[in-house]
Amino acid sequence: MERKKAYYWCTCLQMITPIKVRRLIEEAGGPSEVFGQSDEKLVQMGFTAREQRIYHEACAMEKTIEAEYEKLSQSGIRFVTIEDEEYPVLLKEVADRPIGLFVKGNLPKSDSPKIAIVGARACSSYGKECAEEIARELSAAGAQIVSGMAYGIDCCSQKAALEAGSSYAVLGGGVDICYPRENIGLYEKLIRQGGVISEMRPKTRSIPVLFPRRNRIISGICDAVIIIEARKKSGSLITAEFAGEQGRSVYAVPGSIFSDLSEGCHELIRNGAVLLSSPQEILADFKLEAAARKIHRQKMPLTEIEQDVYRFIEREPVHMEILLQKTGYPAGTLCSALFQMELKGYISEEAGGCYKRIFNVSDS
Repeated sequence: MERKKAYYWCTCLQMITPIKVRRLIEEAGGPSEVFGQSDEKLVQMGFTAREQRIYHEACAMEKTIEAEYEKLSQSGIRFVTIEDEEYPVLLKEVADRPIGLFVKGNLPKSDSPKIAIVGARACSSYGKECAEEIARELSAAGAQIVSGMAYGIDCCSQKAALEAGSSYAVLGGGVDICYPRENIGLYEKLIRQGGVISEMRPKTRSIPVLFPRRNRIISGICDAVIIIEARKKSGSLITAEFAGEQGRSVYAVPGSIFSDLSEGCHELIRNGAVLLSSPQEILADFKLEAAARKIHRQKMPLTEIEQDVYRFIEREPVHMEILLQKTGYPAGTLCSALFQMELKGYISEEAGGCYKRIFNVSDS
């Protein structure tokens, strides 16, 4: 069997650890020679009874898998093996690196920093704003943003990164399946402006057991990992742990001491992660120059009443009932002021009748 096609066959062993699969390839003398290994030889290599069964089932599917491989390019999917020049250099350093990657779009370029941004799915408005601001600044300066395309911090950072540059998503399932489905617009944009990557064969569904494997690729591809909002037990902390084991820099954004979304990040900082309080800090660490800021349209000035109301609106959303109490204005006057301030670009309305300031880095 042709060498690259044989590597594709080896991806049928994806429920066996990559280290064992690589040992199988090495001891057999190459990917094309992995067929026909005896159970005795598999046991010597540490294969469990379940792993032996997976191996023999894959051997029986040889012709089917060859046909699958021939159709792969028709689906717009490329298969990049560990022997290919395009395979990410940093990922080659990882002990349990995948033997191959499936790609829609492109892989990150080797000549510019690759930075992962991950965090809570159910993030706060503060976390969302941090993710967008950091991703936008880093992307505009030439960094490549990598994440998992999950709800919350992941997709917020990737959407912001795509406004200024490129981003790459590593999926738990096959690259031909958008997960979560609601992110289909982001998925399609990533393919055009970056790439979607997975070690799992096409048609593989994303299931929780596959997410830690995905996380080690996210950190393994990157020079650094940024964690924004993470509870004490979260997948983001697994990514941070992988990053530490792989020798990557780990940054954590601090949050409110009253929020359980901050517990994971604060624990990382206590354990030696770099406290990240602004995009400029990581730009300096990677010797990236901040992109020239766009000139923002001059905002229309606030009226006296609007200025008075604006004093009570901060970055964290505040409910209209609170504003009524603090300002003392009648409901009609307050609603009119809030509407005008939103039109002028000073505030935004959030869910549940809350309002918060719109913060632009150029305003600071």
